[in-house]
Amino acid sequence: MPDDSRIKVVLKRYRKEEQYFDASMELTDVSVDLLRDACRYEKEDFSARPRELDGKAQAFLSTHIGMDFDEMLFDYFLHPYVRNEFVSTYYKDPSVKVRPTPESGPPTNMPLPAGMHWVAVRPKDGKEQFIGVRDEG
Repeated sequence: MPDDSRIKVVLKRYRKEEQYFDASMELTDVSVDLLRDACRYEKEDFSARPRELDGKAQAFLSTHIGMDFDEMLFDYFLHPYVRNEFVSTYYKDPSVKVRPTPESGPPTNMPLPAGMHWVAVRPKDGKEQFIGVRDEG
């Protein structure tokens, strides 16, 4: 599966049992094929939803990209997102078969009261989760 520049993959670290991630990084130089190999996932829809990295995936990525993981304290998830600048066209593209969440939060058909914004939290049952929080200030 070729990489799609409209989709970004973010590695997020969550303390065990916590809902909010405490660190994240976009994996700009890591191919989707390498990530799929790390997760031992063969289907074409790899970028459709968040994926938790188990010990084998963490070891694989540690070897291939030189990143250290602490699986005793943290859980790690790969989060695919449609980049903000492509949201308006991506979902209308008939060739698109994989539909990850927009990076700015859930689709706009989910209203949010004024003075609030979406924050991603730990995925549940393989699905991206967001909660609305009050804007600071």
